[in-house]
Amino acid sequence: MSKAREMINAHLLPVLAIIATASSVSIAVSLRPIAAQSARWMTCYDDSIAWYQANKPDWTVPDQEAFASNFCNGGSPVKPGPGAQKAP
Repeated sequence: MSKAREMINAHLLPVLAIIATASSVSIAVSLRPIAAQSARWMTCYDDSIAWYQANKPDWTVPDQEAFASNFCNGGSPVKPGPGAQKAP
């Protein structure tokens, strides 16, 4: 019985290290597409804010941010202001 316990104690750390490494690599690989999509969204958002600042300077900053976020999330363009109606 003590021989089995010694064998388990001798191999427990390397086995746990391999499992932890495999788990960490698996998590990193699964998060990569999310990070890429996030980078694309941020590029779209920054470009949209720059476009609104150049072409719609009379809009308030919160309106510009809301419309840029809406556009980058796949929403349809709308007119700013109360009742926000769809743009023609």
